[in-house]
Amino acid sequence: MLSSFFTLAVLAEAQASEQRDSIPASAYSNGYPYPFALGVHMGTTGVGLHLYQPLGPKFGLRVGASYMPFSTNIGGTYNDYATRSAVKAKSGNVSLAFGWTPFVQGSGFFRSFNVQVGGAYFWKLDGELTTRLRDPYKFGEINVYPDHVGTITTEVEWKKTVNPYAGIGWSNIVIDSRFSMHIDLGCYYLSKPSVSMQATGLLEENVNNAATIERNIENYRYLPRLEVGFSYRFW
Repeated sequence: MLSSFFTLAVLAEAQASEQRDSIPASAYSNGYPYPFALGVHMGTTGVGLHLYQPLGPKFGLRVGASYMPFSTNIGGTYNDYATRSAVKAKSGNVSLAFGWTPFVQGSGFFRSFNVQVGGAYFWKLDGELTTRLRDPYKFGEINVYPDHVGTITTEVEWKKTVNPYAGIGWSNIVIDSRFSMHIDLGCYYLSKPSVSMQATGLLEENVNNAATIERNIENYRYLPRLEVGFSYRFW
């Protein structure tokens, strides 16, 4: 069994070496000296397009735009009553990131490893939570149905501004002499969120909770970013 494993490992390495030999060495150097690459990406901050411009064998610049609409339904409780909530969120940004690839002249897993700093302008980053009772509310012998009890709509919004970014990743993972991919893992530091509330029916007095909610989430300013993208290098 052990000898079979080593045989397979040797064959796999030989096959990988043969594939690498068919790709120009310059393709591994962050796309350098190719002028630029155009690509698509998707991740936790949305789907979009990007342009990559090498600034030398170890440095590069990526400009991108992303957009993400999101909606779902969740269940919960409010004052011991079962609730259902409709959640909607939207995120849209344009980003700029500088990357440094310290081991580009090496080989193996860390050849594409890089460190990134930059930022993004979020022209849209907000969420809305509309909550109502799931079941009728019993008032004595009378059933008051959820539509009559009312709804609470909570809106959370981050202001339109530039937010700094830092992260790590693997850039220019070569697929062939033209195509490559990247994987980014990092975090944006956002502005403080603002909260507003609206309510209808019997729940109207609950809008006074907006200030409390805003204080409770004022430190939720870190937006994780995990992104995978594919690029086509020109020339």
